[in-house]
Amino acid sequence: SGEMKAKESKQGKKKPTTLEMLASAYERVPEHERAKDHPTSVCLNLLQNSPEKLLDVIPITMRACRECGLPPGIKFPPGKSLMKAYYEVDREVNGKPSQELDAEAKKAAYQTWMEMSQTLDKTLKLLFDKAKDHLGS
Repeated sequence: SGEMKAKESKQGKKKPTTLEMLASAYERVPEHERAKDHPTSVCLNLLQNSPEKLLDVIPITMRACRECGLPPGIKFPPGKSLMKAYYEVDREVNGKPSQELDAEAKKAAYQTWMEMSQTLDKTLKLLFDKAKDHLGS
């Protein structure tokens, strides 16, 4: 992807990492959710201490979100507002897709969005379950 590198150096600004974008997103969640023991804060903390490979699901999901113009369909309460805020940060960083999708591509994009939203949702749940096991509560 030499083209991507050239684009990056032209703008002179490197794209923020997933962790940096998570931190920006966290600043946008409602103030009460930023209390130390609020599930949203716990979710951020778990993500920040996750292996990088596990975090890859976030940008992949956000790409699917951008392509169909929908925020991630996260049902798991602790991750819901954080991922919605992450989506807003992501759109500011990456912009909207440049081309309109035809009906077939739209259908495929929606399918991918649904699958990736579910994957991210399950990943967040798994993090909490693992943390509970670890803490023994």
